[in-house]
Amino acid sequence: MAEYKNVLVGIDGSKQSIMAFHKTIDIAKRNNSKLHLLSVVNGEHYPTAAGYGIIDRDMYDAAVERMKKTLAELEQEAKKAGLAEVDTTVMVGNAKLAITDQYPKKHDVDLIVVGATGLNVIGRIIVGSTAAYVIRHAPCDVTVVKTDEKNQPVKVEDVSYPEI
Repeated sequence: MAEYKNVLVGIDGSKQSIMAFHKTIDIAKRNNSKLHLLSVVNGEHYPTAAGYGIIDRDMYDAAVERMKKTLAELEQEAKKAGLAEVDTTVMVGNAKLAITDQYPKKHDVDLIVVGATGLNVIGRIIVGSTAAYVIRHAPCDVTVVKTDEKNQPVKVEDVSYPEI
């Protein structure tokens, strides 16, 4: 069986991504891997008063700081669980591209772990399923977490954001 050296888990703040994080701790411990926690604040191109471009990055500061705090807490939890190497990164950009291309290539990621869903139905329609994209385009193995820590099925409505 393959041994994973660099395991990446995508964290978007959803309950499903936290479930994925907890399962990833076990995977990283079994493989003596470095754990990479990545959060990507969506920084797509949007129409602006000056045309079509990226909105002023200052707009993302609050979201970036919130995710940095979340990842710092998760890093401490992972270290308490016995992981020696934990890297945390918060990026502004396209989550699909960051998780499947930019970050894995730069950090030699050989396993990506994502939650099955994180957004509400409207979000999935607008953004599409990040998990589905990662499965299709990742340069390495992908694990999609659909069950809790006891491997019990969970209802999507219990772990995703509320509907708008």
